[in-house]
Amino acid sequence: MTTFTDVFERKEVKYRLNASQHDAMIAALAGRMAPDAFGTTRIVSRYLDTPDRALIERSLDKPLYKEKLRLRGYGAPEAHDRVFVEIKKKYKGIVYKRRVGCSLTAACAYLNGMPYERACARYPLPDPVMAAESLAPRSVQIAREIDVFVARHAPLRPSMLITCDRTAYAPTTCADGDDLRITFDANISYCDLFEAQPATPRPLLQAGDGVMEIKAAGPFPLWLVHALDACEAYPSSFSKYGTAYRACAPHAERPAAPPPRVPAAALVSAPAAVGPRHADAEAKAERLAAALRDDRPRHFRAPNHAVKKGGRCA
Repeated sequence: MTTFTDVFERKEVKYRLNASQHDAMIAALAGRMAPDAFGTTRIVSRYLDTPDRALIERSLDKPLYKEKLRLRGYGAPEAHDRVFVEIKKKYKGIVYKRRVGCSLTAACAYLNGMPYERACARYPLPDPVMAAESLAPRSVQIAREIDVFVARHAPLRPSMLITCDRTAYAPTTCADGDDLRITFDANISYCDLFEAQPATPRPLLQAGDGVMEIKAAGPFPLWLVHALDACEAYPSSFSKYGTAYRACAPHAERPAAPPPRVPAAALVSAPAAVGPRHADAEAKAERLAAALRDDRPRHFRAPNHAVKKGGRCA
């Protein structure tokens, strides 16, 4: 049985692509990289946040260090399917992920306050190898780290549902190393879970746009650098949760409320339709400049580092 990686430490660079850029990058990968064994997978992520969404507000301020908590599933997970409770941290451009895998029912019970070990024991995964992984010492240690995160930011509640169709590419030759991964996300949609009656998922990007993410532990190979330059693809500071949050207007303060229970059914969502869009070939300089700035207005809140808690550096 294939095991999962519960710890990641790597550089992740995102690129906002239109349809023609996407096609050009796929062509550039031919002979060097190919879709992995999973092919195209539906990814469903529920982000948790404080009642006033302090976590995403701080993240959008681009601090040196930021972190998020999410529940992630693949396909259309059911009660006994494996999902992941994950902390995603970013420090000086390096992404660190710590996650535990357990059944969807166990994950929901855990996020609703049940101790992790008890939740996994009461709602175990049907596969014995996966069930053993969920309660291995390493997983329990990561669960303790998640407990600290939850206690530090409590109360937390479901904030945003993000869905996308992801195709992951891996190297087919040893020359590019085993650590290089390139993913393409399409049909990205979101649903604001702070709404009294959450609407059906809405498209997050304009028709034809998608997100490419290059994940590597070292420098990019030269052929990849040339491919990016040829299709005029530039790094973009793009957060699905952050972009969805900006799209939810108005950004008025929401009254504090106790965290609602996390229903398992809410992890599943229907895909959004996407069509083609042409590239703007004359905006090369502007796109490069836009990748290095973020002048969109958003709600202001005093930064968290103004008050230090427990001797921690913000």
